[in-house]
Amino acid sequence: MSNEAKKTTKKVQTKHLYLIVTAALCAALIAVMTAFVKFNTGINDGYLHFGDSMVYLAACILPLPYAMVAAAIGGALADILAGAAVWAPFTAVIKALNTVPFALMYTLKVTKQPNRILNKATAGMPVLSGLITVFGYLLAEGILYSFPTAWTSVPFSIIQAVGSAIIYYIVAAALDKMNFKSKIIK
Repeated sequence: MSNEAKKTTKKVQTKHLYLIVTAALCAALIAVMTAFVKFNTGINDGYLHFGDSMVYLAACILPLPYAMVAAAIGGALADILAGAAVWAPFTAVIKALNTVPFALMYTLKVTKQPNRILNKATAGMPVLSGLITVFGYLLAEGILYSFPTAWTSVPFSIIQAVGSAIIYYIVAAALDKMNFKSKIIK
């Protein structure tokens, strides 16, 4: 193997490792923000949290597969830590899907500002991601318990989606002022 090929291989391995570590940090942040900053709803072991804001940030910072894994692991781990392990498999799928609208904006190169977290392309993504949350948990709760009780949780899911979007906008704007994305992902 030539020196140039070795350097290229080493660079790819280093970037992959860097993305894995960043994804692990995002998963931990998602788990903490979800499991420990929460409000019990009193309905079917459910709870309200704003950890989705960290899912949105992870989706803007990491490439799609890494963001999906970080969101799935962080969300599922949060349910286990919060004493609601029955929700973990559903949460893993829902949180992974939450990253898709954001990540597609970068993957499809819709955004003209790839080094910014909050831009015209990503500004509306919390709405799509929030709808995934609302309908995902409606379906999950309907399967786990019953659809009549699942509908009683919808207002909490809406509050969670709106609150997470607000936190995302505030944190993303602050991180963009620091040029965070261009510093973190090389």
